[in-house]
Amino acid sequence: MKGKQIVAIDVGSSNVVIAVGNVEEDGLVTIRGIVSEPVEGMNAGHVENIEMVSKAVIAAKERIESQLGVKISEAYAGLSGDFIRCAQVTDLVYVQDELHNGSNQITQRDVDELDRRMKSVKLPDNHETIIAMQPLRYKIDEREVEVPVGAYGRVLSATYNFILCDKGMSDRLRQCLQRNGISVKEIVPNSMILHKTVASTDDMQDGAVIVDFGGGVTDVSVLYGGKVRYVASIPIGATSINQDIRSLSIPSNYIEDLKIQYGSAVADLAIDDMIVFQTAKHRPVKNILRKNLTIVIEARLKEIAEWVRREIKEAGCGSKFAPTLLLTGGGSQMRDIEKLFGRELDIEDVRTMHPEYGFTEESMLEHISSPADSTVASLLVYGAERGSCTVGVRPVEQAQQQRTQPKGLSVYTQPGIQQPQQVQPSQPAAATPQQPQTPPVQTPQTAPDAQPVTPPTTTSGGEQKTKQDLDSNKQGGKIEDELPEGPKKGFGWWIRKKFENVGNSFVGDSQETEF
Repeated sequence: MKGKQIVAIDVGSSNVVIAVGNVEEDGLVTIRGIVSEPVEGMNAGHVENIEMVSKAVIAAKERIESQLGVKISEAYAGLSGDFIRCAQVTDLVYVQDELHNGSNQITQRDVDELDRRMKSVKLPDNHETIIAMQPLRYKIDEREVEVPVGAYGRVLSATYNFILCDKGMSDRLRQCLQRNGISVKEIVPNSMILHKTVASTDDMQDGAVIVDFGGGVTDVSVLYGGKVRYVASIPIGATSINQDIRSLSIPSNYIEDLKIQYGSAVADLAIDDMIVFQTAKHRPVKNILRKNLTIVIEARLKEIAEWVRREIKEAGCGSKFAPTLLLTGGGSQMRDIEKLFGRELDIEDVRTMHPEYGFTEESMLEHISSPADSTVASLLVYGAERGSCTVGVRPVEQAQQQRTQPKGLSVYTQPGIQQPQQVQPSQPAAATPQQPQTPPVQTPQTAPDAQPVTPPTTTSGGEQKTKQDLDSNKQGGKIEDELPEGPKKGFGWWIRKKFENVGNSFVGDSQETEF
């Protein structure tokens, strides 16, 4: 492994995502791998059951380590939830005349002194901790400046943006990772770093609002003047939409496909037809009007849009603030979501964004497949700026043991042939009395003109015939009924085929029905 290694972990309400990347000489990140595991025990960013969350962390960690041949021991961890809030603090220092000429020129020492005073700020509530801080604006004698060093004045003041987090929530996340062998290099509020991969330089300078739709939380970031001015976490996400659809008596395993294939954020744009379901064979069908489905989705998204409107107003960027709206996260893939948010927030420029800044092009095309990767991708870029993580090489014995462990194969069984049972490597298979144990098949080196060896096929009477015999008999019109059937298409194949139908749709194994 060459270059700095970065590891990012996003413990979300629906999935635990781990990403590993290398930092190149030009500062760009080459993504080596991203894995995701479903998680239970999380609720709107809160770690409610550390044992259940740990299972998902362990599963994701083992997958990425096995995939890349590494040993992860340190990582940047992202955090979201309504327990994160934004606070602004203003302080000042009197400029020291270091040149002793009465000019009162501001130096780096004055800026460092002001920064030191900000870092010593004490919180009134011991239940909160500061997890991030950055200067928003500087003023010299009540005159706002972009760069204070080199300017002249008597009083230097600054307004800092403090990101506060409930101490118990951050401690739970840190404990969950540490108990699974991952030291937390830094806990990062996701809303503070989303702009690194989805916002351009023009978006940062002219003004933009990033809305990241997660499973249980929707993060909001307000950008202006090249800085993150305000952040907030809304305790509603895509999971709330799924629960609303479930209230229509729709089976849970159909909800996500329904939402993506047939759902829309604008009910007026939906086709007024019927979607019919069969939850299992030989059971009554269920149905739902597509219009009703979109009405439920639109109502919940309108609620989220109203929350976003209030947070933009709370940011205090002024009446002239005309931002671009950047939608990202897994929930942003809803059809017509740009139209809904543009209409509800009265914003013309609305775009759905994939992570596209800060990475090498090849790795981005290979590993980033949807807006759902925005958070963990932004953590990688943030980590590349802050410092590398400790990543070791996976022990050879451990890697070989995992590779040789049986995975459980899906074997097609021909009629009349008894297959040997799968056993562990340490337990030799016993020979069956009715049929001798079949030795493992080896591939010998054959001469160019040698005929390949064809395994025998057993008929119902116990007589063995070769494939050549079966082919010759088939050509003679004899034993076609003895040939094995092809594998049957499963229930998932029928679902995908039925989802492709337009108009009156039917999901399941039964035939389409006209209404």
